[in-house]
Amino acid sequence: MSTMTPHGYSVSRLRAMVKCVLFFVVIVVMFIPVLLLWGFAMERVRARVVCVFYTLLGRIAGVRVQVEGKISKLRPLMLVANHTSYLDIFVLGSLVPLSFTPKIEIRSWPIIGFFCVLADCVFIERRPTDMQRAQKEMGDRLSNGKVLALFPEGTTGDGFNVMPFKSGFLSLVEDHDLPLQPVSIAYTGIGGVPLSAATREKVAWIGEASFVDHFWRMLKMPSVEVLVTMYEVERIGNYEDRKALAKQCEKIIREGLHQQLEANGVTS
Repeated sequence: MSTMTPHGYSVSRLRAMVKCVLFFVVIVVMFIPVLLLWGFAMERVRARVVCVFYTLLGRIAGVRVQVEGKISKLRPLMLVANHTSYLDIFVLGSLVPLSFTPKIEIRSWPIIGFFCVLADCVFIERRPTDMQRAQKEMGDRLSNGKVLALFPEGTTGDGFNVMPFKSGFLSLVEDHDLPLQPVSIAYTGIGGVPLSAATREKVAWIGEASFVDHFWRMLKMPSVEVLVTMYEVERIGNYEDRKALAKQCEKIIREGLHQQLEANGVTS
């Protein structure tokens, strides 16, 4: 049974339960193939299967993705994006095979952590002493011609604003002259109703909410609309250093995010 919220969309416990069952079915069906492909080092096939996995989970969760622009065909490639929710993983992961850089705590999460390992993610510990190890692993991925996704804010934001980018994340771009493509992820609505300050925490993973509680509330919702915008590739050679590049990408994404939110009637 659905309940209409004061914000204009319905929530349903039954809906959430059905989605949980579908999640479980997809995970069981996909687990063995992905594990075998990972074990036999069939990298390209594994990456494609994981991409399908992200697509299926996103659709089950009710994530409706619209894309403007195109992902560059240059390889290796680094994507940098604003970070609002764990849903960002489903969103970007469904568009192109890539490696993410989640925080190291996620590695110990049941099921999700293991799939992050199978998806060839680079786990990041948010302290300077770990950056050398993380950068080496990221460099290995890029040397194999992969797409690497980074969230230079270092944490999740409220979906309306972009926090300052940490330029240390872009050291690989500086060291290897990698093409870097800014991407904005704009969550625009829930169940067709534009997002607002009152509903943003239903999507943005901020505050004290645990992953389980937030995810369960999200599954109750009919859908989450998101607009992904791909911008022109940037090169470190056009900037004084990686700090200048980070500031430019931050500016591009912030301005693009605000434009997309405004165009879709989202109010902060």
